[in-house]
Amino acid sequence: MSVDSTAPPEPGVVAALARLGDYVTPLALRVAVSIGVPDALAGGPLGAEQIADRVGAHPPSLLRVLRALSGSGVFHERERGVFALTPISELLRSDHPHTVRGMYQMSDVDVRAWSAFEVSVRTPGSGFEHVHGQDFWEYVATHEDYRAVHERDMWDMTERELEVVGFAYDLGGVRRLVDVGGGNGQFLAGLLTANPGMSGVLFDRPHVAPGAVPWLTESGVLDRCEVVGGDFFDSVPSGGDAYLLKRVFYDFSDEQVVRILSNVRSAMDPAGRVLVLDGVVRADNRWDPGKIHDLYVLGMGQGRCRTRAEMGALFAAAGLRLTRVAPTGIFPLVEGRLA
Repeated sequence: MSVDSTAPPEPGVVAALARLGDYVTPLALRVAVSIGVPDALAGGPLGAEQIADRVGAHPPSLLRVLRALSGSGVFHERERGVFALTPISELLRSDHPHTVRGMYQMSDVDVRAWSAFEVSVRTPGSGFEHVHGQDFWEYVATHEDYRAVHERDMWDMTERELEVVGFAYDLGGVRRLVDVGGGNGQFLAGLLTANPGMSGVLFDRPHVAPGAVPWLTESGVLDRCEVVGGDFFDSVPSGGDAYLLKRVFYDFSDEQVVRILSNVRSAMDPAGRVLVLDGVVRADNRWDPGKIHDLYVLGMGQGRCRTRAEMGALFAAAGLRLTRVAPTGIFPLVEGRLA
């Protein structure tokens, strides 16, 4: 496709570039969420001064933020200076049953890391480590406040994943599900609650796995679940007819992923399946969450997301075949079986 570089750009092209290059709106959105604007509007429309009084903000400044975010559909200015929630900001209320508020709050740790994203692109290192002097996981382990923020984000993400996975993939035939890298047990507890005929095994590092007992107990599913500590680079529990790896692969190299999958293959029933919930990068020009999350892990220095073909090659190297990619609207669920 040739472009006449001597002609003035089309207005629509300039507007599209302005939207793509806008880093102000994401920051304004996170500030509005952090100070509690969606919660302040939960009871109905309010004037900017009333909102400012409720959230502790400077009224003229907040008015400018609300006006700008209304232009992106986050809020709706019903009349001059009076704002209401939209379907977007409804999801940002803390009391909404499907809230994603935890993923859209301001974090100066992340903002400072993203200011050095060029480091992630120019070098094998990460902007996060360049700014903070530690890699992402070291920082999470040594900074309690940030660890709490990260865990809150993961909890919110897991809640959304539980809502969509059940619609995208039928787990009705699974008798024993092994959640490899199951963390605090939130996801496995949700799956066991939704599938009363299923038993589960939560498998994670020895110092992590016991932390899932309170969640499994509170959810009323501990009697159907084993909690096992170990290292998935060495082995995983045997006898499962389904092995789940949720948001595990993008943290590791290809060689490490093949090693994990090989251990799963050795442990699974002959008719079993592997279920991978992970970022999968589309091979076309369309927007998709996998491409964006791939940049997120690039900036944070955590790993990378893979295309379907790349994922299939990793399965094949472990003696498995990729049989299905079920879209969920967030990360797809990738199914593999014995080759």
